[in-house]
Amino acid sequence: MVIFGTIWCLKNPLKPLYNGGIVINPELNDGLNGWSSLGDAKIEHKVTNDGNKFIVASERKGPYHGFSQTFQLEKDKFYVISGWVQVSRGDANSVAVIFKTQSGFQHAAWAIAKSGCWSMFKGGLVVNASGPAELYFETNNTAIDIWADSISVKPFSQEEWKSHQDQTIEKIENS
Repeated sequence: MVIFGTIWCLKNPLKPLYNGGIVINPELNDGLNGWSSLGDAKIEHKVTNDGNKFIVASERKGPYHGFSQTFQLEKDKFYVISGWVQVSRGDANSVAVIFKTQSGFQHAAWAIAKSGCWSMFKGGLVVNASGPAELYFETNNTAIDIWADSISVKPFSQEEWKSHQDQTIEKIENS
């Protein structure tokens, strides 16, 4: 398991990495298609004045209550997860990105989310058994709404991951 935190805070989220990978409707351009409610929360599709579309979980009754999407993950593949989150009010709200698998819960990423700007999360995981996994977002402050956009889950084989790492290192060394 790899967990990264970032402090990026942008007016609008960037496009999803890897075109969203295996995420259905990563930019929320197709309403709530692919997304479902988890726990006791209201989920909505919203659009900003400048046309950005995103998902919102409000009226949350518990830390993990909100929106989710289920994937079929494969044993021994590397999964890189990234996206953008925002909260309805306040600063420094920790938002965890978690996969519920057959063997338990795996924290894959987190971000420090603020009101008024989008914060990036990026991380990853390797699962120890193939099967369904549910992606969801969690924050202890149930009084805030969680917003998310440009969500990506990209699988890599061990060979693809090694090649991706080598390309990244080469790009950094040549810049």
